[in-house]
Amino acid sequence: MSSLPVYYQQYFEKVPKGDPILLLELNLKESIKTLVMVNEEKANWSYVEGKWSIKDIIQHLIDTERIFCFRALSFARGETNELLGYDHNAYVINANAKNRSLKNLLEEFKRLRLSTIDLFNSFSVDMLEKKGQANGNELSVGQIMHIIIGHEIHHMDVIQQKYLNA
Repeated sequence: MSSLPVYYQQYFEKVPKGDPILLLELNLKESIKTLVMVNEEKANWSYVEGKWSIKDIIQHLIDTERIFCFRALSFARGETNELLGYDHNAYVINANAKNRSLKNLLEEFKRLRLSTIDLFNSFSVDMLEKKGQANGNELSVGQIMHIIIGHEIHHMDVIQQKYLNA
């Protein structure tokens, strides 16, 4: 795999060895298992003023996965234009996750992940190696899949440490 932009290394390094499609499936199961019993009060709570709640984090995972899937699809199809970045903090503020139930967010996350798996399963080996530019960074389609996995692991670690074990 080609070199990875520094910003994404923190996510990439969290990905265990193994089939990335199976890791996408396993991560989803583990995340749902961890969060399904969290009550609404806890899901809306943040450990410090200004930090995201569990609902905000799940919405962020949903939004980010959608954006990265769009990037992967674009690069796999040969997009030559650089794709824009996004302000994840603005997305969280404007998503208004607090007005949704955690159950609803988790159901959406599950449906999205199944679609993500379908998307990456549809790519050939050559497509997984294709690269493109997004937000000033060059990424391959395969790297994007690993970033999605590591990004989820990162945020689930935060949920475990700051919200569930607090």
